Amino acid sequence: MEKNSFQKAYEKIEVPQEDVLKAIQKGRNRADSEPHKTKKKTAVWSSVAAATLFVSSSFLSPSLSHVMADVPLLGKVYETFNDSVGRSLQSQELITELNQTASSKGIDVSITNAYYDGAVVGVTFKAEGKMNTEENGQVAGFYEIFDGNEGISDSKEYVYMEPADDGYIGHIQLSYPKSELPSDTTFPLEFKTIGGQEGSWRFDVPIKQLPYETVTLDQERSDELSDVNVHFDSIILGKASTAINYTATFPAQGKHDQVRLEVYDDKGNEMNLSMDGIDLETTKNGDQYIVKGRSIIPQSVKGETKYLEIHPKVALNIKDQFVPLNASTPVEVKAARQNLSVTIEDITVDDDTLAVDFQVNNGDKMNQDFSFFKDFAQHNVILVKETEKEIYEEPIKHSVKTIQKDELRFRSTFDISHLDDFSLNNYVLRVELGQLSANIPVELDEVKIDIE
Repeated sequence: MEKNSFQKAYEKIEVPQEDVLKAIQKGRNRADSEPHKTKKKTAVWSSVAAATLFVSSSFLSPSLSHVMADVPLLGKVYETFNDSVGRSLQSQELITELNQTASSKGIDVSITNAYYDGAVVGVTFKAEGKMNTEENGQVAGFYEIFDGNEGISDSKEYVYMEPADDGYIGHIQLSYPKSELPSDTTFPLEFKTIGGQEGSWRFDVPIKQLPYETVTLDQERSDELSDVNVHFDSIILGKASTAINYTATFPAQGKHDQVRLEVYDDKGNEMNLSMDGIDLETTKNGDQYIVKGRSIIPQSVKGETKYLEIHPKVALNIKDQFVPLNASTPVEVKAARQNLSVTIEDITVDDDTLAVDFQVNNGDKMNQDFSFFKDFAQHNVILVKETEKEIYEEPIKHSVKTIQKDELRFRSTFDISHLDDFSLNNYVLRVELGQLSANIPVELDEVKIDIE
């Protein structure tokens, strides 16, 4: 139940903004140094990132269509931030020009234009004044939409701006965060920080819906073991975007389950999703959670394909489990609603180290690369103090050795020499099966939607 940028609907964690910006920049630099691949990769979600940071789509696109060192022109803002919806609408002359300005702390922020296509909203803005810049010349800002309403996915985000003329330009794109799409409305937007300066730059951005077509659907898919059901409600055909609306039903323990879609055209080509698993409304009915969700294809599909083939998946919310060090081995840690497991086969302790032999998924790779399971073994079978087992900090230093690659057997050796209070009763193993489900979701039967 979170956005593509898998995420998700998890509770946001308050952290120091300066530290967050540094962490984001480190991540971005790391992404920029990796070779760009056009083939879709499976995202590996590691528990190392205990606090999920929600960052705008402009940040999630490390490879842009031009050299970022070039000074972008204001008229090229959608190209600068790799917004295909904005580019298409601009070429059709369907962008609304705006000129709203708010000033605070010697910084002027101006909303320059906006669009509202189907379920997608885009806003561009410009900032001028004395601002702190990042090492790469960008300026960072933090904003809220709809007053930071916690019931709205990604209601608080960081955004990076690029230098242009005598200021900086920025870009925000999101799905309209409600199930009903009004024809005319305002989009409450407030910047809380710009270029390291705290202040308040508040706008009510007027947006007018472009003509669109709604196709009603009535197809559902379910899985008995996981007790999940996804009903496909409608598809919204916009001028430059396509939205798929669905209603998912999860059991009580699946409050944070997440729907993900893979979509293919009539030629079998996978279509890009700019936003996936967006939560619009969540209600509780007895022992079930009902979630109205949406996924966005950043292009018009009408006239481009005869049908869409949707492959729905659900990443389950699986709570961490704990194994006492004095437990009689083997101990199998299993997911209640999915065929995922970790078997603790042996625990050995000497004066300085604790060694844990374990097997993942009984050796079943489930179409994943071995490197994925090696990463899981490194980060998700962890030694923790029993009284602090719910606290996610830097893990106790350890090394991982592959015992049997084909059987997914590993040995983690933990350095306990510096633990003055170590005993078999004081420490436990934390097994994070949720990290497996994030990357090996439950697969439901495909759905075919006729477009023409």
